Amino acid sequence: MIEAEFWDYESVEALAEAVAGDIAFIAESAVEARDAALIALPGDAPEAVLAAFAKANLEWKKIAIIATDDRLVAVDQPDSRARALAMRFLPLGARVVPFGTPNADVTLAGNAADARLQDLPWPPDLVWLTVGAAGEVAGLADSPDLQNALDAPKARRAVGLTPSNGDEPRVTLTRA
Repeated sequence: MIEAEFWDYESVEALAEAVAGDIAFIAESAVEARDAALIALPGDAPEAVLAAFAKANLEWKKIAIIATDDRLVAVDQPDSRARALAMRFLPLGARVVPFGTPNADVTLAGNAADARLQDLPWPPDLVWLTVGAAGEVAGLADSPDLQNALDAPKARRAVGLTPSNGDEPRVTLTRA
């Protein structure tokens, strides 16, 4: 049986501070243990949480950040998840690693993303999963390519997906 805990917060700001504190604790613990941290965040995470996390007193130069998924658009486009994270965390000194390939074939984009992520220490110290309006988790949307993401071997870090709902093609982390 799964035991669930529930917390009540007085405000959205209090909730954001608590979540940001947990993310910062994990990043700081990884830096203390290995002199580096890798965290995967949703590029569309709640602004209040990202703002609170950005205020943490961390050794940002030792922290690498990736998006849990990204659209196949140029990094300077508003739909780019890496862009949203870079705008927030690059000025702090964090390394933000984009892995989307603009306008690429979805399979090739997945292969390129996987190759880029192979250079990072794995597994990430934190992967923040979100659920989208269509029920997708971390970009794992209903797609003809979905089984590739779910059943990918442990060494495979990312794949490309073409969502069945007509949403933009993307690259996403695999379930492993």
